[in-house]
Amino acid sequence: MSLQIRLMREQDIAAVFGVQTQAYVSAMVEAESIFHARLRAAPATCWVAEDAAVGVCAYLMAYPSSSGKISSLGSDFDPARDADSLYLHDLAVGTAMHGRGVGVRLVEHAQAYALSAGWTTMHLVSVQSTKAFWQKQGFVEVTALSPEQTSALMTYSGLAHYCVKQL
Repeated sequence: MSLQIRLMREQDIAAVFGVQTQAYVSAMVEAESIFHARLRAAPATCWVAEDAAVGVCAYLMAYPSSSGKISSLGSDFDPARDADSLYLHDLAVGTAMHGRGVGVRLVEHAQAYALSAGWTTMHLVSVQSTKAFWQKQGFVEVTALSPEQTSALMTYSGLAHYCVKQL
Protein backbone atom coordinates (compact mmCIF):
# COMPACT_ATOMS: atom_id res chain seq x y z
CA MET A 1 0.00 0.00 0.00
CA SER A 2 1.47 3.30 -1.13
CA LEU A 3 -0.43 5.82 0.97
CA GLN A 4 0.17 9.56 1.07
CA ILE A 5 -1.54 11.96 3.47
CA ARG A 6 -1.77 15.47 2.08
CA LEU A 7 -3.82 18.62 2.32
CA MET A 8 -7.23 18.41 0.70
CA ARG A 9 -7.74 20.38 -2.52
CA GLU A 10 -10.94 21.63 -4.15
CA GLN A 11 -10.56 19.05 -6.92
CA ASP A 12 -10.67 16.28 -4.26
CA ILE A 13 -14.20 17.14 -3.10
CA ALA A 14 -16.03 14.80 -5.51
CA ALA A 15 -13.89 11.86 -4.34
CA VAL A 16 -14.27 12.93 -0.70
CA PHE A 17 -18.04 13.02 -1.13
CA GLY A 18 -17.88 9.51 -2.60
CA VAL A 19 -15.95 8.27 0.43
CA GLN A 20 -18.51 9.90 2.71
CA THR A 21 -21.39 8.07 1.02
CA GLN A 22 -19.56 4.77 1.51
CA ALA A 23 -18.84 5.41 5.17
CA TYR A 24 -22.05 6.95 6.52
CA VAL A 25 -25.71 6.05 6.71
CA SER A 26 -27.82 8.27 4.48
CA ALA A 27 -29.09 10.39 7.41
CA MET A 28 -25.47 11.40 8.14
CA VAL A 29 -24.42 12.30 4.57
CA GLU A 30 -23.77 16.02 4.35
CA ALA A 31 -24.18 18.04 1.14
CA GLU A 32 -21.18 18.22 -1.18
CA SER A 33 -21.42 22.04 -1.12
CA ILE A 34 -20.65 22.09 2.61
CA PHE A 35 -17.34 20.34 1.94
CA HIS A 36 -16.29 23.22 -0.30
CA ALA A 37 -17.26 25.77 2.38
CA ARG A 38 -15.42 23.86 5.11
CA LEU A 39 -12.30 23.51 3.01
CA ARG A 40 -12.32 27.26 2.36
CA ALA A 41 -12.81 27.95 6.10
CA ALA A 42 -10.01 25.65 7.32
CA PRO A 43 -7.68 24.67 4.44
CA ALA A 44 -4.73 23.85 6.71
CA THR A 45 -6.67 21.23 8.70
CA CYS A 46 -8.44 19.21 6.02
CA TRP A 47 -6.53 16.19 4.72
CA VAL A 48 -6.98 13.26 2.37
CA ALA A 49 -5.32 9.89 2.24
CA GLU A 50 -4.44 8.97 -1.31
CA ASP A 51 -3.44 5.48 -2.40
CA ALA A 52 -1.50 5.04 -5.64
CA ALA A 53 -3.94 2.40 -6.88
CA VAL A 54 -7.24 3.60 -5.37
CA GLY A 55 -6.84 7.40 -5.38
CA VAL A 56 -8.44 9.44 -2.60
CA CYS A 57 -9.59 6.73 -0.21
CA ALA A 58 -10.12 8.58 3.08
CA TYR A 59 -10.31 12.05 4.52
CA LEU A 60 -10.33 14.04 7.73
CA MET A 61 -11.93 17.47 7.93
CA ALA A 62 -11.04 19.42 11.06
CA TYR A 63 -10.73 23.00 12.23
CA PRO A 64 -9.11 25.10 14.97
CA SER A 65 -11.60 25.28 17.82
CA SER A 66 -12.18 25.96 21.47
CA SER A 67 -12.36 23.05 23.89
CA GLY A 68 -15.93 22.02 24.53
CA LYS A 69 -17.44 23.49 21.35
CA ILE A 70 -19.44 20.85 19.46
CA SER A 71 -20.28 21.41 15.81
CA SER A 72 -23.76 20.44 14.69
CA LEU A 73 -24.20 18.07 11.77
CA GLY A 74 -24.38 20.06 8.54
CA SER A 75 -22.96 23.26 10.04
CA ASP A 76 -20.23 25.40 8.54
CA PHE A 77 -16.84 25.46 10.20
CA ASP A 78 -16.23 28.45 12.46
CA PRO A 79 -12.49 28.37 13.23
CA ALA A 80 -11.58 29.97 16.54
CA ARG A 81 -9.08 32.81 16.40
CA ASP A 82 -7.79 31.89 19.85
CA ALA A 83 -7.95 28.12 19.34
CA ASP A 84 -6.75 25.73 22.00
CA SER A 85 -8.05 22.57 20.34
CA LEU A 86 -8.44 20.79 17.02
CA TYR A 87 -12.02 19.72 16.33
CA LEU A 88 -12.13 16.56 14.20
CA HIS A 89 -15.49 16.93 12.52
CA ASP A 90 -15.41 14.20 9.92
CA LEU A 91 -13.16 11.16 9.44
CA ALA A 92 -14.20 8.65 6.79
CA VAL A 93 -12.44 5.75 5.12
CA GLY A 94 -13.69 4.22 1.87
CA THR A 95 -14.67 0.56 1.91
CA ALA A 96 -11.66 -0.50 -0.23
CA MET A 97 -9.31 0.61 2.56
CA HIS A 98 -11.13 -0.62 5.68
CA GLY A 99 -8.92 -2.38 8.20
CA ARG A 100 -5.64 -1.03 6.83
CA GLY A 101 -4.96 1.62 9.46
CA VAL A 102 -5.75 4.56 7.20
CA GLY A 103 -8.02 6.22 9.76
CA VAL A 104 -5.37 5.87 12.45
CA ARG A 105 -2.77 7.47 10.19
CA LEU A 106 -5.05 10.44 9.52
CA VAL A 107 -5.67 10.90 13.25
CA GLU A 108 -1.93 10.71 13.96
CA HIS A 109 -1.32 13.32 11.26
CA ALA A 110 -3.94 15.61 12.79
CA GLN A 111 -2.45 15.14 16.26
CA ALA A 112 1.02 16.07 15.01
CA TYR A 113 -0.48 19.21 13.49
CA ALA A 114 -2.34 20.08 16.71
CA LEU A 115 0.80 19.63 18.79
CA SER A 116 2.83 21.80 16.42
CA ALA A 117 0.17 24.51 16.79
CA GLY A 118 0.50 24.33 20.58
CA TRP A 119 -3.07 23.14 21.16
CA THR A 120 -3.86 21.16 24.30
CA THR A 121 -6.73 18.95 23.11
CA MET A 122 -8.49 17.38 20.18
CA HIS A 123 -12.22 16.74 20.34
CA LEU A 124 -14.97 15.20 18.22
CA VAL A 125 -18.37 13.57 18.05
CA SER A 126 -18.25 9.80 17.68
CA VAL A 127 -21.09 8.33 15.60
CA GLN A 128 -22.09 5.00 14.06
CA SER A 129 -20.57 2.81 16.79
CA THR A 130 -17.06 4.26 16.42
CA LYS A 131 -16.50 5.03 20.11
CA ALA A 132 -14.18 2.03 20.57
CA PHE A 133 -12.01 3.23 17.65
CA TRP A 134 -11.70 6.68 19.21
CA GLN A 135 -10.97 5.25 22.65
CA LYS A 136 -8.08 3.27 21.12
CA GLN A 137 -6.74 6.61 19.85
CA GLY A 138 -6.80 8.01 23.41
CA PHE A 139 -10.13 9.85 23.34
CA VAL A 140 -12.39 9.81 26.40
CA GLU A 141 -16.13 10.38 26.34
CA VAL A 142 -17.40 13.47 28.13
CA THR A 143 -20.95 13.06 29.43
CA ALA A 144 -21.38 16.21 31.52
CA LEU A 145 -22.56 18.55 28.77
CA SER A 146 -24.13 21.98 28.73
CA PRO A 147 -27.58 22.41 27.15
CA GLU A 148 -25.89 23.98 24.09
CA GLN A 149 -23.53 21.00 23.72
CA THR A 150 -26.41 18.55 24.16
CA SER A 151 -28.41 20.36 21.50
CA ALA A 152 -25.51 20.15 19.02
CA LEU A 153 -25.01 16.46 19.81
CA MET A 154 -28.69 15.77 19.13
CA THR A 155 -28.28 16.83 15.46
CA TYR A 156 -26.47 13.56 14.74
CA SER A 157 -28.37 10.45 13.70
CA GLY A 158 -28.30 7.55 16.18
CA LEU A 159 -26.05 7.43 19.23
CA ALA A 160 -23.51 10.25 19.33
CA HIS A 161 -20.75 10.66 21.91
CA TYR A 162 -18.67 13.76 22.59
CA CYS A 163 -15.05 12.72 23.09
CA VAL A 164 -11.86 14.60 24.04
CA LYS A 165 -8.17 13.74 23.93
CA GLN A 166 -5.66 15.63 26.06
CA LEU A 167 -2.43 16.27 24.16
